[in-house]
Amino acid sequence: MQVLIVDDEPIAIGILEKYIRQIEGLEVAGTCRDAVEAFNFLQKTPVDLLLLDIEMPQMSGLAFLKSLQNPPTVILTTAYRDYALEGFELAVADYLLKPISFERFLKAIQKVRTNTPPTLPETPATDTRSPYLYFKSGVKMVQVFLDEILFVESLGNYARIHLAAGNSVVTYQKMADMMAALPAADFIRIHRSYIVRRDKVSAFTPNEVEVGGRELPVGGQYKSNLMML
Repeated sequence: MQVLIVDDEPIAIGILEKYIRQIEGLEVAGTCRDAVEAFNFLQKTPVDLLLLDIEMPQMSGLAFLKSLQNPPTVILTTAYRDYALEGFELAVADYLLKPISFERFLKAIQKVRTNTPPTLPETPATDTRSPYLYFKSGVKMVQVFLDEILFVESLGNYARIHLAAGNSVVTYQKMADMMAALPAADFIRIHRSYIVRRDKVSAFTPNEVEVGGRELPVGGQYKSNLMML
């Protein structure tokens, strides 16, 4: 089964690629960062399954799906459950809420293979797990719970994720990619070198933000972001 991943988050693409490699009979046909790139890909290379994110630049995943005359089987992958009903009206095979566990991904693939009717995502009350993401650190994919992040520090082409426990995770990510991966409702950028979790900020001035006992500088172009604290 040839699979095309369409997602604007490099981390999400990496996780889905890892999952696909673990399932016999699946192969990554390609990866695309937006709907336009995916449309051009499908014109040249037919696929069996489309793993489609919803919130993307230029065109949403749902708008892209509506534009396809003969779409392949589609599994929606998104951080937003609000689109579930609309997705099922478009006859998608399944609707996966990020962060996606391997077990839930495997269940979705089984639905595709057995042509099982999709079900709506579970309500938040039935899922008590804290949201998390996987970040590549060295040769490992390291699980990081979002509510444990204090702040993210730029190290050039790398980023150091500082955690409440006092430890940190270094990953090969630029700050722009980190901002795209982290939920905007919980994280704001205060400097070209710093992203902070809003509810971890203990104090701030127009020039500094205090997080986890550290005083971080506020960049001039990011001062307006302090209004979101």
